[in-house]
Amino acid sequence: MIDEMNEKIRKLEMENKALREELEHYRKMVSGYENVLKLNERELKNAEDIIKMFENVIEFAGKERKSTMEISEARENVSQLSRMELMSALEKIKELEVRSRNNNQESNH
Repeated sequence: MIDEMNEKIRKLEMENKALREELEHYRKMVSGYENVLKLNERELKNAEDIIKMFENVIEFAGKERKSTMEISEARENVSQLSRMELMSALEKIKELEVRSRNNNQESNH
């Protein structure tokens, strides 16, 4: 009877030890999964940061493109204005030449 109880106690102790080892194994597995989950969260955060960075680059490029277009349009306007001023000056020169010729002709008569 005592031998039976001792045997049962020994079996229960062995079963308890096996269950503790199994529990430790599962704890390590859960810890490993938690680490993988943390790494995935970091990776996701990095991916979101990269996406945000590219969005900022695209936004900046759009503003830069708009600015470049505005500068180009301003240069074109200045060029056209210069052309118009030149044409106006040439027209005035022609008018003055005509007046001068007319005055010379009148003074010669």
